[in-house]
Amino acid sequence: MSDYSIHNSEKYFNCLEGTLHSKLFDMNVPFQAKNCEEVYAKRCAEFFEKLDLDSEAFSELVYAGIDYLNDLLDERGDEFDLGEELDEITPEDFLRITAPVVIVFEMHNLLTEDDSPVGFSIKMHLRAVPDELFELAMQEERAIYAGEYRGVSPWNDKLLKKKWNYVEE
Repeated sequence: MSDYSIHNSEKYFNCLEGTLHSKLFDMNVPFQAKNCEEVYAKRCAEFFEKLDLDSEAFSELVYAGIDYLNDLLDERGDEFDLGEELDEITPEDFLRITAPVVIVFEMHNLLTEDDSPVGFSIKMHLRAVPDELFELAMQEERAIYAGEYRGVSPWNDKLLKKKWNYVEE
């Protein structure tokens, strides 16, 4: 059974807001659904709630996120304390030391709500360092972006060609 709530945003025009429960991160996560109706937002929320590490696209996204975190920790790890020493970050470690700040569901602007696959970006942070943000984005069956927080669209396929994107094409 799905565990989410959806309502019209009071802050943003043509946007729905809500909360879903993520078993992956063991927490309730706020979400926004841009330029869509409640049917698409529900489909996205249900899709996200069912994600696990067995999903090929999500697993690829997590490994790209791990690569980003490894580079971040190599470059700036002495600036903050994660509360533990991690020699090698596993997918399970990744889910434990990071947390979603907000998920943004976004349908493809050239497709109808019924035809548009699930697409979302996740604004993430390190649990021990909440102001250290990064982002993950995927389409239903395809990892699109992992890296520094930029507010990307999951439908921007040009992101796959960017050298600062940790998802490999």
